[in-house]
Amino acid sequence: MKILVITHKVTQNPESNLFNVFGAVKKLSGQCDVLVVGHNLGSIVDEIAKYKVVSKVLKLDDASLEHILVENIAKQISEIVGGYTHVLIAADSFGKNLLPRVAGILELGQISEVSAVISPNIYQKFIYAGNVLVEVEALDDIKLLTIRCTSFNEHLDLRDTQAEVEEIQYTNIISNKIKFVTINIDNKPVDLSNAKVVVTGGRSLGSKEAFDTNIRELAKCLNAGVGSTRAAVEAGYANNDAQVGQTGKIVAPLVYLAFGVSGAVQHIAGMKDSKTVIAINIDQNAPIFEYADYGLVGDLFEVIPQLLLRLQQF
Repeated sequence: MKILVITHKVTQNPESNLFNVFGAVKKLSGQCDVLVVGHNLGSIVDEIAKYKVVSKVLKLDDASLEHILVENIAKQISEIVGGYTHVLIAADSFGKNLLPRVAGILELGQISEVSAVISPNIYQKFIYAGNVLVEVEALDDIKLLTIRCTSFNEHLDLRDTQAEVEEIQYTNIISNKIKFVTINIDNKPVDLSNAKVVVTGGRSLGSKEAFDTNIRELAKCLNAGVGSTRAAVEAGYANNDAQVGQTGKIVAPLVYLAFGVSGAVQHIAGMKDSKTVIAINIDQNAPIFEYADYGLVGDLFEVIPQLLLRLQQF
């Protein structure tokens, strides 16, 4: 068994969900190679090479990868994964974009959102908006897996010496049909996927200004991640990376606060593993109350200012 984990550069530190993927690796065999994609990867590679779970770090570093377009790297990565039996990547926007392209190039199947490893060939995942847990067997020679990071959290030991680092030359031909234009990142307090507290707002906020004034300000006071329903994203209140739900991010914080969230089944699929759910909604029949540990029937425009006032006193 030979495992490859794929990650990419977003900041100067490794992506936090990489360590959750390492948890899945430990369930399989305990050792893996890590392919890191981006530009100026020195500090990230050095950090990853510290862990015992890592046998070798593959460094795909090129100036043209400062802003990664998966369309330009999928072919080369499909060539790299040919030497492995298992390929794992976090089920985030990057992983969900890249691995299906690799699967298509190699004409292999892919198992998405793996939540548990039963054996090297059998995995668990949720279907039907998170209502059914199934076991899926992969029969391909190369298993392509996106990992539901909230399901894995293993202790990782450090190595006595750094793992081997191998540099790979970037060989892909840049497509002239696609180009990087700009990036717009919300100024959120903490990473949503790994936040211990998440504050989520729904479409009933009414405007981006109201969303920023209420949801973002409360999240800032609580050092929390900012979440959004799909309807609020489509209305332009928040960026896509804030969406929680079946077609957004899967979160499992210690505390999940839902303001003006009705509780559609697609949204529940993204947050139902939260340890404590607190729902505030003016509609006492909102489905979100069925999943809430604590519920308050009230106007969020009255509740949030009172919370902010109390929090600012500390």
